[in-house]
Amino acid sequence: MKNRFLNFSLATLVILAAVFGVFWLRLSGEEAAVELSELPAGRGLQGGARSESEKTEADVPTLDPTATPRSTFTPIPTITNTPPPGASLTPRPTFTPRPEKTPTSQPTPVVELAEIDEDQLPEGVPTPVEMIEMPAGVTNILLIGSDTPSDANADISVRTDSLILVSVNRDIGTASMISIPRDLYVYVPGWANNRINTAFAHGNQVDYPGGGVKLLKDTVLYNFGIPVHYYAQIDFSGFEGIVDSLGGIEISNSCSLTDWKLKEPGLDIEVEENWELVTLDPGVHQMDGFTALWYARSRRTTSDFDRGRRQQQIMDAILEKGIDLNLIAQAPSVWDSFQQTVKTDMDIGKALQLAAVAPSVQENGIQHLSLTRGEIEGFVLPSGASVSVLVPDEAKRTFTRLYDISGLNRSARSPISIELVNGSSNPELTQIVASTIEWFGMIPVISDEQVEATQPVDIEYYGPNFKGSYSGLVSWVFDVPLREIELVDGKLAPYSYRVILGDDFSPCRNPLYAPRS
Repeated sequence: MKNRFLNFSLATLVILAAVFGVFWLRLSGEEAAVELSELPAGRGLQGGARSESEKTEADVPTLDPTATPRSTFTPIPTITNTPPPGASLTPRPTFTPRPEKTPTSQPTPVVELAEIDEDQLPEGVPTPVEMIEMPAGVTNILLIGSDTPSDANADISVRTDSLILVSVNRDIGTASMISIPRDLYVYVPGWANNRINTAFAHGNQVDYPGGGVKLLKDTVLYNFGIPVHYYAQIDFSGFEGIVDSLGGIEISNSCSLTDWKLKEPGLDIEVEENWELVTLDPGVHQMDGFTALWYARSRRTTSDFDRGRRQQQIMDAILEKGIDLNLIAQAPSVWDSFQQTVKTDMDIGKALQLAAVAPSVQENGIQHLSLTRGEIEGFVLPSGASVSVLVPDEAKRTFTRLYDISGLNRSARSPISIELVNGSSNPELTQIVASTIEWFGMIPVISDEQVEATQPVDIEYYGPNFKGSYSGLVSWVFDVPLREIELVDGKLAPYSYRVILGDDFSPCRNPLYAPRS
């Protein structure tokens, strides 16, 4: 069983590395069918407030970062390579066969929308969005996550619960990713205005040329102006085994997260007594597969947008672990196994082309994008159902950024580095903050210096002025006014900023609301 999971993880990590750690999770297929006490919405990342009629605070287990066995669902606090029970961290050293023939890959396909007579479009149907100019060397991949049932009619009944669009620039070694909300209301070509997660099933039901995948690709191109060259579809029922086979992954959680969870793996999800309300405290957590899946799927106290952020955070962690274990080099030998797990129209040659760029992307940093804060807005259909709709001009700017590498990307400029000094009593505080800094492409430098902070945060910037310093972003990350960042001119330092963190500093900052410029 362990070897089967290891082979599964190696195969899956081929495509994960090829698209730089992106994966998609089954988000609704195993939701509890019982009525569980709902936590109140609208609390952002913090969540956790409940009425008097709900469980008391003493009834809510807290996932403190302390080293305990897997069955207690308590992550491990430190950076460790100790695998959970039954997991294998190190790939078999003899697992290095090569394919008999050197794989070749066709050039990236040209994607065009079928010619449309805009004058003949039915009333209420929007015209197709103009295609966004795409640089040379770019490959776009649509990652599809679905709750695929086991019956023979899966392809005509499934809805795509998770869509992530990844754009890889092979020439400069950069990548961007954007999550597409499943309730986004768009025009599905040849059909009607509907949620984007219905396009895949409809295409299969009506025998759309190329099937549901082609209709979904056409829907993305029609509404976003982004051509999809390849797709990869997976049902992540084996996700827990993959993470366990890697020896677990490390996640820095900056905000308290409270949600319902099965008491242990394998319990009946339809039995209410099998669920408990748990809290994951801020900290550095070593997660096994069971914990990571819960972390990625949790949504009762946050939102679909924050869940997308956590999914991308786990993607990064899987990529880091895969590269550290040198699993990409084993890609050719597990390609057949990979094809049994993942549906894709990408050949092995193209997959290896992309996988070869993964170390450069790891070095340069991945640009994380989302549709929120002005790019989409809520809308209520005549039926009373709530959906999201695009704000065209704002959404176009966001999709354009898929191709425009961030100014913080280290392939384009000298990096912004920030020395973090822990002046608090929390030994993990600097590492939690370092994860947020890395999310935006800046480089954290954790200091060993021992200080006692006199205020929540103290920031110095070394330079003659703030031009090109991303001081607005830094002030947001540390939740301090720009005027409180001290400008230190004439002092040579190996970093751009020096930040001392105190006991009253809260690391809970939602990247979705960070300044865009």
